[in-house]
Amino acid sequence: MPSSAPLPMPVQVALVPTGTPAGNPRLHQAEHHLKEVLAELDALDAEVEAYTRELERFAQEYEVSLGDAQAEADHWERCLGRLRMLQDELARLSRLYESGAPPSRDRRRRAPRLLQPRAAAAALPWGDAEDDSPGDTESPEDGEEDGEDASTEEVALTRSGPQEEARVVKRLHRMLARVLHPDLARTDAERARMGGLMAQANQAYEAGDLAMLELMTVRLGAGEVLEAITDEERIAHLEGRTRMLATAASSLRLHRERLRATATARLYEEARACEAEGRDYLAEELEALEDEVRAMSPDVRARILQLERAARALTHARSRAISALNPTDKGKKLRVFDPVLESSLVRKGVLRLERQRATERARTLARELEERAQEAPWDVWLTLMAFFAEAAGRPPPGLASGEAWEERYEALRLACPEAPPYEMALTRLPRHLELGLRVQKGEVRFGLQLREVELLAAVPLALQREEVAQLGRLVLGVLGSREACRHCDADVYLVHLMRTRGLDELHGQVCPQCHAAVKSYWLYSKSEGQEALLPHALRLGLVVEVVVRFGGLGVGFQLLPEEREALTAAELRRRLVELYVTPYALELPPEHLVLVQGGAVLPPDVAVGPGVVTLQLAPEAEQKEKDVLALLRSRIERRFRPDARP
Repeated sequence: MPSSAPLPMPVQVALVPTGTPAGNPRLHQAEHHLKEVLAELDALDAEVEAYTRELERFAQEYEVSLGDAQAEADHWERCLGRLRMLQDELARLSRLYESGAPPSRDRRRRAPRLLQPRAAAAALPWGDAEDDSPGDTESPEDGEEDGEDASTEEVALTRSGPQEEARVVKRLHRMLARVLHPDLARTDAERARMGGLMAQANQAYEAGDLAMLELMTVRLGAGEVLEAITDEERIAHLEGRTRMLATAASSLRLHRERLRATATARLYEEARACEAEGRDYLAEELEALEDEVRAMSPDVRARILQLERAARALTHARSRAISALNPTDKGKKLRVFDPVLESSLVRKGVLRLERQRATERARTLARELEERAQEAPWDVWLTLMAFFAEAAGRPPPGLASGEAWEERYEALRLACPEAPPYEMALTRLPRHLELGLRVQKGEVRFGLQLREVELLAAVPLALQREEVAQLGRLVLGVLGSREACRHCDADVYLVHLMRTRGLDELHGQVCPQCHAAVKSYWLYSKSEGQEALLPHALRLGLVVEVVVRFGGLGVGFQLLPEEREALTAAELRRRLVELYVTPYALELPPEHLVLVQGGAVLPPDVAVGPGVVTLQLAPEAEQKEKDVLALLRSRIERRFRPDARP
């Protein structure tokens, strides 16, 4: 064969000739066996393809009918899994404290994070992760070693029919004609030889003898001298093709069994059985999923209450254990092992929020909160509530329990009806939030929180944008205690502010409807709870302040924004009398108090503008401002120290 005309490697196909050469019975038997295997292969291929299409159709129908309900059930199951995991951790920590003995060295290592429970979506038609049938446990490598599998390409090449067979015979004949045509010969002898081979190829083509054409193509492609092909060679070729096809058939059978063992197939068979009984499988499954979700809702609520009680019990057990090891009268305290601090499921709470620097992750979260303020404000509500609960040290009344969280969230939903209900929102928390445990100021607390302490710095950054600040005002406005105002009879969430500060510090809980002070009190300890959130209320504009300068000292009066807009000089003077003159028995008639702003005396009915207001004493008062200020200070001090001299 001329070296200038190399043959391409032919594609081997598993087809049988349509013609039936006369002669050798073994050849007939080999051809017949090949036809049988090929017929089985075609039947298996058609069966697998039809079953696959049927499963795909069922999976699509299943997803359309049950996909949303299944996803809803998965959300609830993940939430319940998280709560159960936290319950187990609290129980474990409680046992460690009650045992009175430190854990062994191995147990003192940080507990590994528990895996979330498997999603129920694995049972959906589009996934068979929960399939535990023997067929699914066999790896592809095992199948290949046992000779039980064939490559996808090989299986694809075995798919045939009469039309495909004729096409392949024609293609092989053309390939041989391009190489064996006598016009390509250089000598007469070569022309005669190639003419004979071409005649042999033409004869095989006319008879549909695919085996002959394949053998000729393979030999020419291998560069062998093409001589007459014997029956033995054809038999060997046919038997080799038969073995290959038998392997492919075995692979298809294995694939069929694996397909039947999938979760999709099991659901499909259940649906067929229901249909045979005249029942609607998908309708029944939808009803069952809805019942399951309805049953999980009270379960979530109950577990949240249990976790709150368990966290309080753990706090007491931890306090007792530490006190027992460090009695106050023993001098130097011992350094003890604290299981709470070693738990990977209990994160440390923030101690000084103002010292938290914004990391890159915190800045990224701040941008996300700004974007979601319009798209999904409920995610921002929950983030702000988690932030304020931790920033307050001791949670304010609106965040003191799971029931309070739910009530405040539902109150916010009145302004955004498209927001999901509270329990549903807990099952769809954004990735930066979690239902978790934290230890803060000696207490173990359960509730909604940011996953990591560093993310807390994102919230003040996001609150600098007006879209988020507006939501911040809404959230802060519902964190107070809920009471019926005795002045206007409205059922409201009281807003905390400082009725006055500077000389005296009088806290107040005011009604947002009528602006009346429902409660007034002095705080003798460090600000926590709702009082600790006052700086945020001032920055966000939920509360505003008017400063009155008297004797060189600034005295602040905090009000709600609507109240500040309507503030007149007469009302401001009334507050001075109510909070300083009357309580401390100053002999100053109200008319002797003169308010000056911008260098001009403010008439009683004139609105107080922005900026500092100066308090002066009228000449007829016959008292000096510094003397009145000193007297006022001494009487305020006597309130804290009754035995002090006036």
